[in-house]
Amino acid sequence: MSFSDKLSTRLMPLAAKMANQRHLVAIRDSFIDIMPIIMVNSLFILLNALVFTNVKINQSWLDLRPLSNLATMVNNGTMGFMTIYLTFLIGYRLATHYVSVSKIEAKYFNPIHAGILSLALALIMFPLMNDVIPLGAEQSVEIAGAYMQSLTSSGGMFVGIIAALLGTELLLRISQNKKLRISMPDGVPPAVSDSFNSLIPEAIVIIIFAVGTFSFVSLTGMTIPDVVTKVISSPLQFAMQSPIGLFSVELLTQIFWFFGLHGQNIVSSVTSPPMLIAIQQNMDAFAAGLPIPNIVTNPWIGMYTLFGGTGAILPFLIAIFIGSKQKNYRQVGKIGLLPSLFNISEPIMFSLPVVMNPFFVIPFICVPLINLAIAYPLTVMGLVAKSVVIPPWTLPPIITAWVTTAGDIPATLLAAALFILDIFIYLPFVLASNQLIKKLNQTQ
Repeated sequence: MSFSDKLSTRLMPLAAKMANQRHLVAIRDSFIDIMPIIMVNSLFILLNALVFTNVKINQSWLDLRPLSNLATMVNNGTMGFMTIYLTFLIGYRLATHYVSVSKIEAKYFNPIHAGILSLALALIMFPLMNDVIPLGAEQSVEIAGAYMQSLTSSGGMFVGIIAALLGTELLLRISQNKKLRISMPDGVPPAVSDSFNSLIPEAIVIIIFAVGTFSFVSLTGMTIPDVVTKVISSPLQFAMQSPIGLFSVELLTQIFWFFGLHGQNIVSSVTSPPMLIAIQQNMDAFAAGLPIPNIVTNPWIGMYTLFGGTGAILPFLIAIFIGSKQKNYRQVGKIGLLPSLFNISEPIMFSLPVVMNPFFVIPFICVPLINLAIAYPLTVMGLVAKSVVIPPWTLPPIITAWVTTAGDIPATLLAAALFILDIFIYLPFVLASNQLIKKLNQTQ
């Protein structure tokens, strides 16, 4: 058995479990659900930076500064309530899974109720009192009856995830107890019947969370979000921002893809929360005119590695057009060229193929790592800008870097330089594959 076969044998079960694990799938799919509104928010952040607050435009043409409030309104309604949307969706999706696999009948376990309950539990765990600084004041005051946007946006994300996963699991188990169901006559509308079936189980779950949160806060003087941030959120985000975390995640992503598994989907359920927190912090800092705090975000990784799709497929195709004499390679390359311009790499991955192809395993795995090894220190030194916008994933390469960094020319030039470098990295392997395939054909 070859090394690749051994590696595949060990990786496939792990990848399959991660890709199908119900809690991770619920988290992953919920992040995918909110991506459209996040991208719209990014568009308004970009407009605010390049147009609404642009000094030259405001002085020479038209004063658009009042429109910056428009961008703030969009941010408040999208990223500002990201935790709220995610919490509901995770509970809803997890409950939908249990109904779909017949773990419980839909009439006793409505996914909508699971989503609403998840959100209620998260809000219960948020602090009752908050410190705020009124406009024009220097001293903070303590207020009640308000939820902080720092928690409803990205800061409370892990609290929401815990509330959704744990709350839905508890609701499922309690709902399976037939003695806790309230039977309604046949003529009662389904919505009313669902609500009464869920009444006692939901009440029990809420009481458990409320009493637990009250007891913890009373005994420790700490809030649940503070504890979650110290124990889970901050360590995970620190790990993702480190070079070791960055390269480990990218290496796993490429290895999974090489064996035909969607690497981003497999790792995103674990990496999405800290990554989304990081880009949220960057976007908030950019909007406020403050230093950008984080280097590693999904948009930052993508603008230097997704040149036509995973593994920098577009430079690979150009290398094929330059150096390959294999007609099948060139024909498949022509078919896959247009999709690759918009970062759709599957036609090449599975038709050339790149998946399980020993000729291209080394560059496919190494090219993204080389790109990041060059981009990371340059970003640390401040020679290129950090990511402050989440662009549409179908945006063509190099343009993505300009949009992601809100028009930073050095970052755009770096992306172009890495694109060219990737062509030259792939080219020797394309030429070598020509020779090897030629020898194999001669021996047959």
